[in-house]
Amino acid sequence: MYKAVIFDLDGTLMNTIADMGNSMNRSLEKRGLPTHTLVTYQTFVGNGIPKLAERSMPEGYGDFEGLLQDFLDDYAHHYADDSEPYDTVVATLTTLNERNVPIAIATNKKQEYTDGIVEAYLGDIDFVAVIGDQFDGKHKPNPHYPLSIAQTMGVDPSEILFVGDSDVDMKTAANAGMTPIGVAWGFRAVEELKMHGASQILASMDEILTFF
Repeated sequence: MYKAVIFDLDGTLMNTIADMGNSMNRSLEKRGLPTHTLVTYQTFVGNGIPKLAERSMPEGYGDFEGLLQDFLDDYAHHYADDSEPYDTVVATLTTLNERNVPIAIATNKKQEYTDGIVEAYLGDIDFVAVIGDQFDGKHKPNPHYPLSIAQTMGVDPSEILFVGDSDVDMKTAANAGMTPIGVAWGFRAVEELKMHGASQILASMDEILTFF
């Protein structure tokens, strides 16, 4: 029934919350603003870096653009300090490659950072496409890039699993006509994923292999 998989990156393939949170906290501290715990940042991420900056700053703070730029400057040097793939991710992706299942990444992380992380930690995996936020307004849950990936794969969207850890990913899957699959280990609660349409929750990444 299914022929391909598109994965989210942060909170799905990679645990990146420490690097994102630490970079934002350094950016906030630089401006004398209150910082947040990494647990709190798990609720701030998922909608792209500008939204992360907006959620991190105090209500009424007047220099959003400055804070955003501070984060971009800091994160550019620290996006792979403490990030790492989740358990069984590399082995599972390798097996999907061996089974000739087309796989891709669609994330709201800036393309530069996406490419760097994938090269550093998933460089031996063959992805049909790795697409990050192009800052063109077409980031998830807009289905534009997932549908573009489907076209590149030559696979009908209805035959693609979209795997992610947030409501944004579940909405993206629905908007693209793909099957939404949630993960239990990500940044958001399982209840949130179910509420937003997850057809199944993976307890570990290797469970995706049962579809192929």
